[in-house]
Amino acid sequence: MNRHFHHSTMEKVGNGLIKHHQLNFNMQSHKRIIAPGLILMMLASTLLSIAAPVHANPAEEVSILHTEVNPANNKTYHLLSASSWEDAAFKARSLDGYLTTIDDEDENTWVFDTFASFDNQSRHLWIGLNDVQDEGLYRWHDGTPFLYRNWGVEQPTGGGDSDYVHIASTNMGNIMPQTWNDLENNPEYFPVYGVVEVGPGADFSLRFDGYGDHIVIDHDDGLSTNSSLSIEATIKANNLDGIRFITMKGDYGWGMYLSDGYIGYASEYSLSKHPLSNTSITEGTWHTIGLSVIEGVGGEFTIDGIPAGNISAEDAQIPVGDFGSNDCFTSGDSCDELYIARMGAGCDCYYFEGIIDDVTIGHHIGNDVWIPKSHWAFSEGEGGDTGDLIQIDNPDRVGSIIGADWVMPDGSIVAQAVELHNDETVILEDVQQGDTLLFYADIDEYTVMADIYIWGWSEDYYEDEWDYDFGGSPFFDAYVGYDRIPAPWDYDEELSGYYGSVWNSWTWPKADIIWFSIDVKQDIEEFEIQAYWEVAEAPPSLDEMTELYNGVPVTSQSLQGDRDYYEATLEYYYVNVTDSLTELKVETYGGKGDVDLVISSGGPVDPNYYYYEPYDDIFFEEESMGMQSDIMYSTNSGNAEEVNLFDVEPGIYYITAYTYRKANDFTIVADFTYAPANADPSTAIELQAGIAYGPMSGYDGLDQYFFINVPSGTERLEVDLDGGFGEATLHLRYENTPTASEADHHSGSPGAGDKVGFNNPTPGNWYILLETMSVFSGVSITASFEDLYVWEYDGTPIELFNNEEISGLSAPAGEELYFYVDLATRSDELIITTFGGEGSLIITGDGEVDYEDFFGFGDMDFFEEGLFEEDIFGEQFQSYGEGTSQELYVYSPAAGRFDITLIAQDDFSDVSIVAYWKEDTRPGPTPDPEPEPEDIVACDEDLEEFFKDSDINGDGFMNADEFRRSNPGDIDFNDIDQSQDGLIEFNEVVAYLCNCENELLMFEEQLPVKTAVEFFETLPFKNEYSIEEIDSNDDGFVTSFEIEKSAESCDTTYNPFDRDGDGVPDIDDQFPDDPDEQKDVDGDGIGDNADFAPSVANDIVYGAGGALLIVLIGLMVLFLRSGSGGNQQHMEQEWNKADAFAEQMLQMNNDYTVPTTMPNAPDLESSSQEPPSYQNSDLPIYDFGQSSAEEPVIEQPSTSLMGMMDSKGREHIEFPANSGKLWYRDEPDTPWVKN
Repeated sequence: MNRHFHHSTMEKVGNGLIKHHQLNFNMQSHKRIIAPGLILMMLASTLLSIAAPVHANPAEEVSILHTEVNPANNKTYHLLSASSWEDAAFKARSLDGYLTTIDDEDENTWVFDTFASFDNQSRHLWIGLNDVQDEGLYRWHDGTPFLYRNWGVEQPTGGGDSDYVHIASTNMGNIMPQTWNDLENNPEYFPVYGVVEVGPGADFSLRFDGYGDHIVIDHDDGLSTNSSLSIEATIKANNLDGIRFITMKGDYGWGMYLSDGYIGYASEYSLSKHPLSNTSITEGTWHTIGLSVIEGVGGEFTIDGIPAGNISAEDAQIPVGDFGSNDCFTSGDSCDELYIARMGAGCDCYYFEGIIDDVTIGHHIGNDVWIPKSHWAFSEGEGGDTGDLIQIDNPDRVGSIIGADWVMPDGSIVAQAVELHNDETVILEDVQQGDTLLFYADIDEYTVMADIYIWGWSEDYYEDEWDYDFGGSPFFDAYVGYDRIPAPWDYDEELSGYYGSVWNSWTWPKADIIWFSIDVKQDIEEFEIQAYWEVAEAPPSLDEMTELYNGVPVTSQSLQGDRDYYEATLEYYYVNVTDSLTELKVETYGGKGDVDLVISSGGPVDPNYYYYEPYDDIFFEEESMGMQSDIMYSTNSGNAEEVNLFDVEPGIYYITAYTYRKANDFTIVADFTYAPANADPSTAIELQAGIAYGPMSGYDGLDQYFFINVPSGTERLEVDLDGGFGEATLHLRYENTPTASEADHHSGSPGAGDKVGFNNPTPGNWYILLETMSVFSGVSITASFEDLYVWEYDGTPIELFNNEEISGLSAPAGEELYFYVDLATRSDELIITTFGGEGSLIITGDGEVDYEDFFGFGDMDFFEEGLFEEDIFGEQFQSYGEGTSQELYVYSPAAGRFDITLIAQDDFSDVSIVAYWKEDTRPGPTPDPEPEPEDIVACDEDLEEFFKDSDINGDGFMNADEFRRSNPGDIDFNDIDQSQDGLIEFNEVVAYLCNCENELLMFEEQLPVKTAVEFFETLPFKNEYSIEEIDSNDDGFVTSFEIEKSAESCDTTYNPFDRDGDGVPDIDDQFPDDPDEQKDVDGDGIGDNADFAPSVANDIVYGAGGALLIVLIGLMVLFLRSGSGGNQQHMEQEWNKADAFAEQMLQMNNDYTVPTTMPNAPDLESSSQEPPSYQNSDLPIYDFGQSSAEEPVIEQPSTSLMGMMDSKGREHIEFPANSGKLWYRDEPDTPWVKN
């Protein structure tokens, strides 16, 4: 990209912008909005162009009110009269300055204190910051990169005409004094006063990496010499080793370079014949070096204006650069270019490493006067080209920058910082090769995670060069700095990715500000960057936490989880460590439930937000990732937890106890292990024979020394470590301090249970070193004197137990010793180690390997026998090592016997052997604690409340919109709507959630990985299951895997539409909760299967029976009164009445009428009493045959009739009998309602 550069224009930059990008902030992360065109607003040109005579000069209308010198930088500042920002900027340039650039907080405070209340008047102050050319892309008036910022609350507002920044002198709403706010050019409601900082604008330089960075300029006649030559450059060399060219013309033409710090002049082809200066420059220091030559006369070198040696007349040659080297000759290129920061066209070599600020090439015009012919000041500050400031000979002379980076003289990158707001996208268009882009994310405190995504695109590139490989982007390199600005040569992390994009994530980033520097390698049509971070809730203060003191238990601690949400319930504790500790241990114990622990030095950890737990095998340095460090978890089953930190510095350490279920009545205690007193050999602690010393803790880098005085006649010395965990090693040496490499005896057992023993120890002091390459805790050491140990072996294989060594082995060369281990289950690994003593041996092993679990396939159905080739892992194993220090390693040994053989290659003696195996990481024989029964949620629990809440319109159904609003996740509406009528009723929800698959999986989520069958059988199942089939391996436990397998093939037996499971839907079942009854034909409330008269209501039968009984009683009375000679006619009349009564009772439901008068009662004996009236009674009135047959029949059953009560309290009856017509009512003595 060619540009015209005029020296006068470069001195009068109007707003600090020489080149810009179209930029857009996308406030909605899911939509990308790009402005329609470039904002071409070259304010500099309009302000600084020569105005027509009829217009007033803005500088003349603005005056200086006050002048001060800043003692911090010794620069002069002017306070101007009130004006627009543009007029103040014009005035600043007329004063050989710019509107002030605020570099840091101190300068911001000084400017505010000096000018904001000058002359006891409150004054808002214009500063040089503006985004007039690119909305949101702020730059300083003098071109200095925008880094420091002091915005007011919710500033800048951006948009509209608010392109210019001022310092507020008073409160402006929520904008506090001394903070910044953006305004329009000429505010209407209050005056603003410009502050001018006198001095030149930003000084840019180029940094070269010494490996390939350089500048190349095409030849033109203006670069030719006139028998004289001067070269001057301002440089800061970062490496002075060897040859480092500053500039060279053509193919081995004239040039200047450094040779181990001395200045060299390229006067001919051979470097060895070039003249050098007599003094050298200093690495890492700015110097101005130069040389001048008059052909055939001579010349001199200068360093910082001081002569540094002469150039003889013989060496005063000026080669034009047409040597014709092999590369140029074979390529046919002209090879006449001017190069900066490397040797010329004839050799792609001798690159300069460091910063070059200025290169000037001139010639002599007589009378000791030299004039510049070419001046490269690198004033652009960005882009892939740089221009010659002297354009008399060629106004289009431009140098192409190859790889070099724009920097400030102090080495910082040149870029205008753009803030990345949370979940916003910034888009740039037409980014050019050589640009440096700078962004920063000012993340919130307690940010739990942060993501960055950066992408670049160019149509031309993807058409031809699409690259699918993992790595950086083909368009740019992206560098990260934590609380500092990164550069390609100084950064905390470089980002990588795929397909032209890069990304990264941080968990609990420690940095307050994450900076991103983008070094553009190719032109980019569209560039996009987005940052997102999530903020956790602020932790409680120390006053809200419980302090733990050394060795003081805190009892009766309980936590109750919320079973409706899978979030941990927390309790925070802290310890205040005032002295350095070897170990800080916090443990919990006692009570019931399942509590977990996490300890941290960086602040309290909330497991609900800490998504990425640190593991021991993390392969990167956490500090380099900007991540929180010193975090340890303990997540055992039950309440027995322990977390440990080692090499603990004074400070506050935070502990979080948490549970996802419940933990009751546990105790928590902190234990401090202070730095040992024997960390130096001179402070070695004497051990007493047979008396344990400890417990102790240790970490990598901490050595602990002991000694034991062995008396004469001692047959055997043994030093044994016992208890605790971790990794510890013993080294013994007679009468001298042992080291890991120099000792008479070394232990070699894995873990912290090492032991050293040997016969006939030399009397005197034996010194002991206890050290570790990792950590150990709770370990005790014991030195003891034992009886002479003589190894006797009869050839019988000896069983080795896990981590229990056998010492004192010996055998002559060629002999074999036999051992074995008996593995109860498959193990992750088996390690057999020998160590100590003298001689040479090897170990061999023979046993089976659990092939299936090599890739973790275990019980998977898709694992097929024979998938792997036979003996892919081998069943014969051999150790590796030297001498008696041997190790045999077996991955994934199968359960059963594994044979080990020690083969003596040479005689060996006093050798120890130990076997170690890592237990199967699959669930062990003891399950995790089951939850309390009341904590188990059945598939239909709380569904009625959920359905009621989801049924927004209250119609008893859930429509599609209500279903969507209920947050169903991945569940499809049609999967629940069994009737496919477009509405979901309550029982359809129950049917879906309580099918056997969903029910089993719901329980599986609530249970530990392994659950006892006895507990599993007590779960509130709706469906019927075969527990024997679920417990497929018949081990008495049900695992998550077994539940999932059963869910895949189970049969659903539960139907909420048929609660009693009798095959009759509830809607058709008069007894929905009794599987033995379905109908009640006579409506008497007794099911037909249990009813001895299913077609006649029981109340009728009982009534008729009662009536008959009354008749019989009456007859008996008559019989007794009349005796044997009773009136036959009277008896017949009574029998007729009894028959009529019985007949009426039996036909009551068919011929139920209400007589207008009561019939006379049978005249059993003389009486003048009138019968009682029942006209107003609620009891049925029976007709004994005296009512008229034509009276109307009432079809509705009487309120006095009794029916069958269902489970919901509703009464049912069939009326008339055998009619199939059903009636119901909800309250007794109320009218019946027909179904």
